[in-house]
Amino acid sequence: ETSIELSSNCSNDVELAQQRETKEQSSCEEASGDAAQENFLPTNKQLDTTATDQLSSLQDSSIPTSILSEMYKSIHTSISLLKNNNDEMPNGSNHGLTPQSAERIRWAHDIPYYVRPAIPALFNLLNSALRWASLLYIDASVAEMLISGLELTLSVVAARVIRKRMVSRSRWVGVVIVAVGVVVIERANNWKHQRQVEEQPDDGVEASSINEDDNNNSDVTRSSAQNVTIGVILIILQSILSVLQDIGEEIFMQATTFPAMMMLGMEGLYGFVIGLIIYATIGNKFGIEDIDDTISMLMNNATLRWWLLGLPFLFLLTGIFNIKATEVTSAMTRNVWKNLRTVLVWSIALCIF
Repeated sequence: ETSIELSSNCSNDVELAQQRETKEQSSCEEASGDAAQENFLPTNKQLDTTATDQLSSLQDSSIPTSILSEMYKSIHTSISLLKNNNDEMPNGSNHGLTPQSAERIRWAHDIPYYVRPAIPALFNLLNSALRWASLLYIDASVAEMLISGLELTLSVVAARVIRKRMVSRSRWVGVVIVAVGVVVIERANNWKHQRQVEEQPDDGVEASSINEDDNNNSDVTRSSAQNVTIGVILIILQSILSVLQDIGEEIFMQATTFPAMMMLGMEGLYGFVIGLIIYATIGNKFGIEDIDDTISMLMNNATLRWWLLGLPFLFLLTGIFNIKATEVTSAMTRNVWKNLRTVLVWSIALCIF
C-alpha cells in the first residue's frame, strides 16, 4: 500500500510538473512573440535573473529532484542559445585562432578606416602585373597549376606566421604534398623546354638544308627555354604578393569588421588610381607598355575593344566571389577552393589546343 501511494504521489507530481512546464513554455512563446514584434531581445543580465527566480520557485515546490535537474538543463540550454544570439559573432572562421592571434593583428585597428583597403589594393596591383607578365614565358595551364599550388602552400604559412592560426598536422602534410607537386610540375616544364632545345639543330650544322623559317623557330625555342626561369620567378613573386593580399583582406574584414563589398570597391579604386599614375608616368620610359601602340590597336581592332569591356566584368564577378569567400571563411580556405580553377583552365585548354 505504501509503494502504491508513493507511486501515485510521484505520478501526480510528474503531471503537475508537466502542466507547469507547458504553461511556462506557452508564456515564454507569448513573451518571445511580443519581444519579436517590439524588436527587443532581453539582455544577458535579465536572462540570468529570470532563470534564478524560476529555479528558486521550483525548488520550493514538491517537484522531484530528477525532474528539477532536467528542467534546469533545459533552461540552461535556452539561456545559452539566447546569449549567443545577443552577442556579436565575429566574421569568418575561428578555427585555430588563439589569444595570440588578436594580439598579433592589433596594429590593424590603428590604421585609418579608409586607408585599410589601400594595402591589399597595392598587393593586388603588383601581383596582377606579375601574373600577366608570367604568361609571356610559361603556358597558361602550367602557370595556373604553379600559382594555385604556391598560393595554397604560402597561405597556410602566412596563416600560421602572420595570423597565428594553429594548423593541424594533417594540413601540414597536405601542404608538403602540394609543395612536392609544384616542384614536379616546374621540373617537368623545364625539362620539356630543354628537350625542345636539344632537338633543334645547331645554326652551323647543315646550314644549307635549313631555311629561314626553321632558323626563326629554333631561335624562338631557345629563347623560350632560357626565359622559362624568368617566368617561374615572376610566378613565385606573384604568389607571395597574392597571399599577402588575401591575408590582409582577412585581417581587415574579420578583425576590424570592414565591409566586404566596400573593401572590394575601394581596392579597385585605389588600384585604378595607382595603376593609372604608373601607366602614365613610367609606362613608356621603362618599356612596361607602348601606350601609342596600345591605342592604335584598340582603334583598329573591334574585338579588342569588346574584350576590354568584357574582361573587367569577369574580374568583378571573380572579385565578388573571392572577397565573400574570404569574409565567411578564411584566406587559407579560399586558396584551397581556388585550386578547382586549375581543372577549368586545363579542361578549356585541352578543348582549344
